[in-house]
Amino acid sequence: MDAGNGPASIMAKNFKGTMSKRYTSIILFFTILSFSLFGANANKKVANIKAVDVEAQASDAKAADSKAADEVQPDETNQEQAGTPLENLELLSSHELSIPDTAEPSESILASSNTNVQRKELEIWGADHPLSVKFREQSLSERNKKWIIQALNRSTPYRPYIQKRLKELNLPSILQYLPIVESYYNVNAVSSAGATGIWQFMTNSMEPFLKKNTWYDDRRDPWKSTDAALAKLSDNLKQFKDWPLAIAAYNCGSGAMSRAIKKNPGKDFWYLAENNILKSQSSQYVPKLLAIADVIENAEYYGVPEIAEAANIINETEEPQYDFLITNGMYSFAQIAELAGIEESVIKELNPAILRNCTPARMEYTLRMPSGTTEGLDQKLKDAGAPPDAIVYTVVEGDTLWGISRKYKLTVEDLCTVNNIREKDILHLKQKLIIPIFK
Repeated sequence: MDAGNGPASIMAKNFKGTMSKRYTSIILFFTILSFSLFGANANKKVANIKAVDVEAQASDAKAADSKAADEVQPDETNQEQAGTPLENLELLSSHELSIPDTAEPSESILASSNTNVQRKELEIWGADHPLSVKFREQSLSERNKKWIIQALNRSTPYRPYIQKRLKELNLPSILQYLPIVESYYNVNAVSSAGATGIWQFMTNSMEPFLKKNTWYDDRRDPWKSTDAALAKLSDNLKQFKDWPLAIAAYNCGSGAMSRAIKKNPGKDFWYLAENNILKSQSSQYVPKLLAIADVIENAEYYGVPEIAEAANIINETEEPQYDFLITNGMYSFAQIAELAGIEESVIKELNPAILRNCTPARMEYTLRMPSGTTEGLDQKLKDAGAPPDAIVYTVVEGDTLWGISRKYKLTVEDLCTVNNIREKDILHLKQKLIIPIFK
């Protein structure tokens, strides 16, 4: 018998085959593990790239939306994007949101603060929560300090009224800074989602506080929208019994907040925020407000007297007083300004809710005017009649109300309202139609 085919040889071959298979399995295992780890890192890189792409696309979408709004509504006051620098502040991951037993200002803040000035406590707790501290530090950057000062300068005509209403309603005074978070006090702000005005009301959240049609949009009126916003915040407080929850609900909606609380009974806003139960925008909303309020209220403490100076401008002047003119028909701003003896720009500034340069046709509207300018003005307007600076269109063969309205980017209803005609009426050659667009 051949020795190579003996039992010992066969056993040796079997042993080598078994070891070879095991060795191959081990190599295969580590190869798969290596590719898995590489793939995970690659996925992280791809995810990061995608995140950057999404942010860039979102930014482009906001710009496109703002441009589209200007093209669709050429007769309206220029609308500006509501996005603010603080909306771009670095997001914090959930592990950074843990609430310490005793929250204190960060070392970097304390190092730059004026220890000779006592720090004022805010009416709502949370300014020293880690998330608020992060936003506060970013708010104190040179770029964001300039934006806060600009917002405070913008707020000058409106903040005295807001302060007065907050005092009358016994609401926290730091709510006067919520429009900075919302719009940087830009009355023409329109978000990519359509939220409008300094308080950023959506169309579906207007009722029963505000009204909107093709002639005016109350969301753009800082005084009317302030009353609406404070009413909504007061309602939220009654419902949720807690200011951080009430303020966050202003951002995410009372329905969304109710569902979050129902799933997490007995938990406060900070628990919902640190456990990612609320959307990131709502989780950051309250800390942003507290951070901005803390910086403004304690500007001297944080060594930014220029912010204190901007915030205190309204303390150096009395609250503006206004007269109100009730109109019943279409009058142009130029016509009203001439009869009142004031600049047309003043009327525009005091009535940003009006979407055209005129009062609404065939409906009553209350116009805000400088004090002492309305005596006898209503009669003067009635005597003056139709605004002489309106475009007058002469009907030609083939014209239709629809075609004329499209030409001037109006609705057929508006065209009929201005000219006191019905949509079914037949147009006649050389008929004169008043167009609510002014020379």
